[in-house]
Amino acid sequence: MKLRTLPLLALPLLTAACDDGGDAAPAPAASEKITAAPDLADKADGTLVARPQGRLLPGTTTVSLDAGPTSWRFNTFPGTRAKITVTSPDGDLDPVVVVRGPIPQDLQATVAWNDDRSPDEFTAEVEVTADATGAFEVVAGTYGQLQLGQATPGRLTVDFQCLAACELPQIPLATVLEQFGEPAVQGALGQVLPTLFPDPATAAAVEAQVSAFFAGDQDVFPVVTLAHLGAAQPLLELAAQAPAPPPEPVTFDLGELLTKRCTVERTTRSPLHPDLPAELTRGGWPDYALDDCTVQRQRDFAEVLNNLALDNGSAVVSGPTRYESVEDVFVALIDAGHHVRVENNRYFANFLSLNLGPASVIAPVWLDTGLPLADGGTLPIPAPHSHHDVFVTGPLVNARLMYYMGTDNGVSFRSVETLRPDWVGERTLYTYDSADDADRVVRLMTLAGRLRKVWTERGQGLPALGYGQLGVCNDSTAVLELEAEGSVSLYPLAQPGVEGAPQDQVDALLAQLPQDLAGPDATALTRIGLTLPYTGAPLPALAGLLEAAAR
Repeated sequence: MKLRTLPLLALPLLTAACDDGGDAAPAPAASEKITAAPDLADKADGTLVARPQGRLLPGTTTVSLDAGPTSWRFNTFPGTRAKITVTSPDGDLDPVVVVRGPIPQDLQATVAWNDDRSPDEFTAEVEVTADATGAFEVVAGTYGQLQLGQATPGRLTVDFQCLAACELPQIPLATVLEQFGEPAVQGALGQVLPTLFPDPATAAAVEAQVSAFFAGDQDVFPVVTLAHLGAAQPLLELAAQAPAPPPEPVTFDLGELLTKRCTVERTTRSPLHPDLPAELTRGGWPDYALDDCTVQRQRDFAEVLNNLALDNGSAVVSGPTRYESVEDVFVALIDAGHHVRVENNRYFANFLSLNLGPASVIAPVWLDTGLPLADGGTLPIPAPHSHHDVFVTGPLVNARLMYYMGTDNGVSFRSVETLRPDWVGERTLYTYDSADDADRVVRLMTLAGRLRKVWTERGQGLPALGYGQLGVCNDSTAVLELEAEGSVSLYPLAQPGVEGAPQDQVDALLAQLPQDLAGPDATALTRIGLTLPYTGAPLPALAGLLEAAAR
């Protein structure tokens, strides 16, 4: 068997986008039309609802106080207003609710406090308003617990409501361009575009599209063709790059992992360019509803899985017990009472990662698929991203990880610790739950480890561990999907396939995947419909384009 390789794909464009082509495995028969993607316009406010990572959802829940007061954090944005009501359902406790923050500026300052709501001594309620992006921490308990330090078993009912500004603000790219005006934007493009698009032809094409926008005849931009996805090749081709040494084996002590440091550095935003206003930045927003210890535990868990996957002698030890594979870890977690849920999720890629002040800029990079439109031209779609989310909850490990092929660390498990802007969407196509089929979950995670090992070995010495030559995010997602479902529903895929007879499970799966850089095949339109997280608002041009392609 000989591994095929293709020219390196664009680093920025495919950091979260993926492509496919060749002999496709059949897509799910459930949808033959591109309109399979949900339409956000059907929602009352035309937006998605961000899903917390195991935190208290808006609504009412009952909590036990047997282990002490309960606490959680919730994300805040400029103008966020929330109401927390705590009651004693059995009428036997004196509830107290405390709100602290703002986080990260101050972890201990009391923002609001209440120990009763007259005339009902069994209810405590507070309403708080935030003025910045971050988080508040809520502590709910009893007067005896929080004021006197006494043990107070029993139950409390907690009602949490977000009343205003509940999501990260967002603003269309067109509005940003209009706000700064044509002279300022065009004046900065010459400096910024070479950074974003190193290929001169691509940069010139994007600049022309921005000019067309100001002329009033374009609302979908920037658009890059699949054929030009090598435009950022210079970013990956490092001169005389020596092969990276094989990763060294690591032994993790479980007790240390569960008690080690809880101080982490968070993602930061930086000014886009000196020639542009300072409030225009690039970068993600840290999710401060996750405390530092939770982030550290997630990073540790990802590091453990990534090292065990390499099968290089790495291990986790707990007393006399030794775990040496991804399979060992997930079997042990489930046997110890942990719940594991794996989701196959689709998004739009936030390639540009632009922000204007406290708002995320709705700025997808559009890919020209080459598929014909009924009224002429070809179909552009916002560059998609896909990955598997792995949720683990239980007595020892509580974490949310992503698994996909990226520009850093190749195919790997990654801690989820930043906020996704609402406009990127989220669509879950398949869910695998240990409560329903633990063996299937273990098999899927075992394959994830095997794919990491194979592509890490083949990527040694290649720029970015083979990102763009071996595959990208959609390809790693598609390998697991093909094994689990017997079909592929992702577009585009970039892996080059294999030559000769497949020699292992990974090659056998890769040989069945489409290769979209070779041009659209008969399944491309169906796969696009299943890959997109939504159609319609807040990308209003998309629905009409998809309709024209489906005719």
